[in-house]
This record gives sequence, structure tokens and C-alpha cells, in this order.
Amino acid sequence: MSWLSVFGMCIIPFFLFFSYTTLMFTRGNESKSERGKRILHASYKYSIPVFPIGWLLIEGYHRIIKAVTFDVYREYMVILILLLFIAQGLSIMILKRNTEVAPT
Repeated sequence: MSWLSVFGMCIIPFFLFFSYTTLMFTRGNESKSERGKRILHASYKYSIPVFPIGWLLIEGYHRIIKAVTFDVYREYMVILILLLFIAQGLSIMILKRNTEVAPT
């Protein structure tokens, strides 16, 4: 088992927690209000860049530093998707605690 698999297994509880947070927020009445909609839009704005930036870093590492095998590349992608959901849930939690969310 590689260190990448171990890291992926370690972030799964965070992924589950923040996915639950996101799901409960989007299904709840709070997301229907104007403030809730602003929170959702801001969380998308903060979490979406995680994937292209991560993919760019993976590709840069693959092309410049060392070629990675398909299995390792697949593990990178899984971790990147997990990090995307973690970033969205974390940004929702942080923005919910803020008293004022700027309009987008």
C-alpha cells in the first residue's frame, strides 16, 4: 500500500463529514433564502478552482519531474475529487458562521 492510498484513506472521514454538511445545507431551508444562495455561490467560487489547479499540478509533476503510472494517476484523481468536496463543505461551514456574506 502506497503513501498515496494511506493519505486517501485518511481524508475519507473528512470527505464524508463535509459532504454531509453540504447535503444538509442544500436540502435545508437555510439554502433557500437569499443569504443561503449567496453562501452556496461563494462556496462554489472557492471550491471549484481546487480541481483544475490540482490537475495542473499533477500534469506538471508528470511531465516535468517524473512520469507517473496510470494507477498512481487514478489515485491522484480520486484524492483531488475528495479534496474538492472537502473544500466546498468547509467553505459552507465558514461562510455560515460569518455574519455577512458579500453578494456575488
